Amino acid sequence: MILIHKAVPVPELDGWLLLDFSDGSKKFVDIKPLMEGVLEKLKEPEFFRQVFVDPDLKTVTWPGELDLDPDQLFKEGIDMKEVKKLFELAQDRNLLERA
Repeated sequence: MILIHKAVPVPELDGWLLLDFSDGSKKFVDIKPLMEGVLEKLKEPEFFRQVFVDPDLKTVTWPGELDLDPDQLFKEGIDMKEVKKLFELAQDRNLLERA
């Protein structure tokens, strides 16, 4: 089972977290698709920024015992190494200037 050590909201991207996992990987995860039903409160930016890692469950949690499955977050996340590769490729080929 994968666990989460650190969770940081990405200020420039609403609904995104940067997560540090127990295997040493760091991933960006888009939480917006999960913001339905009991998790709809996460759509409120002020509330979303209250995210923390539950010390017992080792997953992302918000006040009111709203938590998410770390394995699901791991599967859906975009690894920082991949983001770095994409950015470097885009820079090398001047793709950022064309966008």
